[in-house]
Amino acid sequence: MVGVDLGVNAVPIVGEPVAYGTGFIALLLVLISRYIIGYPLTLAHEGGHMLANLFLLRGNDGWELEENAEAGTKWKNAGGWIRKNLGSFIGYTAPPLLGLGAAALIAAGNPWAVLLATIVLCILAVGLSRNGLAFIVPALIVTGLTWLLLAGSSALQAAVAVGLAWVLLFGGLLQTIRNLSGRTGDGDALFSRTWIPNAIWNLIWLFIAVVALIVGGQLLLRPGYMLG
Repeated sequence: MVGVDLGVNAVPIVGEPVAYGTGFIALLLVLISRYIIGYPLTLAHEGGHMLANLFLLRGNDGWELEENAEAGTKWKNAGGWIRKNLGSFIGYTAPPLLGLGAAALIAAGNPWAVLLATIVLCILAVGLSRNGLAFIVPALIVTGLTWLLLAGSSALQAAVAVGLAWVLLFGGLLQTIRNLSGRTGDGDALFSRTWIPNAIWNLIWLFIAVVALIVGGQLLLRPGYMLG
């Protein structure tokens, strides 16, 4: 039947072969595909900045995405010292924490909410885009997931939801591992305001990503495992 199929929430997924299989595929994509996965991960990173700017009342003045998967988000009001640092810090925490949130929703029996939340966040990114690639990437995700919700089977919807969680968890960890060998724009911004070296921030981001992957993995692979 055409239409949003809420039956997706009744599809067994935690600890099932689909959770392991999509996890393996997501890991391969994260490791071997720089751009297919790199663009969505950068979108999640910048999405974290955009959400932080909203909650911190800094406002957003758009974001741009380059062909090399580098990106930047502009705010309307810089805010004080604390808000500036929180805004800079949240970027590298966003992919793993979003992945953890997705895993928690799936473990709670609501993978449909993962797809809907992804669409809403991508629509926000489309509205704030300031160049072609920043518009195209989230727009394609919105188009694909909207079709999935309207015409995809419950099993496919559930598989895509768990796949999104794995991509964010694995991708967030890989991003932070790659940061260990160099400097990052967010780390430099934090260093300039706090005098805490870039390497320390990278280690903090790595710790968050590792914990998110461990907990998120258990949520996806261990039936009955719940946060708290």
